[in-house]
Amino acid sequence: MKNKLTFVFITSVLSILVVYTSVSTVLLPILTKNPLPKAIVRITEEKEKTNKEDKNNTKTKTDIIKDTLVFNNSKDAGMKLFELRKNEVLLHSRLNLGSEDSMYLVLDLIKNIAVLEMKGISLHECKILESAISNSIKMYHTEALLNWMAEPFTVKHVDATIPKISFIEKIAPKDTIEANKVQPEPAMPKLGDVYIVMDFDRNLRLVIEQTEKPDDEGKKLISGLQWKYRGIEIRRSLKALIKLNREPAMPQIDIVLPKSDATILYKALPLNPKMILRM
Repeated sequence: MKNKLTFVFITSVLSILVVYTSVSTVLLPILTKNPLPKAIVRITEEKEKTNKEDKNNTKTKTDIIKDTLVFNNSKDAGMKLFELRKNEVLLHSRLNLGSEDSMYLVLDLIKNIAVLEMKGISLHECKILESAISNSIKMYHTEALLNWMAEPFTVKHVDATIPKISFIEKIAPKDTIEANKVQPEPAMPKLGDVYIVMDFDRNLRLVIEQTEKPDDEGKKLISGLQWKYRGIEIRRSLKALIKLNREPAMPQIDIVLPKSDATILYKALPLNPKMILRM
């Protein structure tokens, strides 16, 4: 009888722990909306003058569009206005990066393309074959999403299965006689399988995968990187169990590209690249 009660007690405790872990680490991040951090929008002197003129004069363009939509009594007026505001945010971000002398990434999840740009000029365009967006982003259709996307995202940390820069080692000859000997050129490094994790400011993660099936070496590298981040999530879950407090889940965007395009994007972007998001 005593052993039976002990068994029931231990089973109940373990069941409660499993249910709590599942709810806190699986259901809540999926079903709830996490607070999206606001961007600090940089306002130029010209924009400040324009805003002052708009206040002193008549209505702004946004107000005119809003009034037009309300006047037309359209059911989709709110959605149309929201899409216009999103386009305004996109153009504002492109204008900010247009003055910088470095490449940046434009992730367009409406047209399903990833574009390398510099000063507003497209340098390389990739077709996104598959994509997935966290519910913590998809469920927002409010001012919070616009504030979150108001400025370009800046990379804080990157992990990848391929090196950023590849080196070819060539041993210099010791003397003229040795130099005259025909030496085979060193082989180019193998184009490794691609799996990239980019953590941006404002709590955003971008994962880039290749569509091609990796080889054995690539599988090992990709699996190791994936388990690294699973381990981080497991530690967060255990910390949540101890403190009885769940940290906001990181919104994540997963995209699948051809191996060549994923390699070009990673190697061409600067060390701390910026990204414009359109969705």
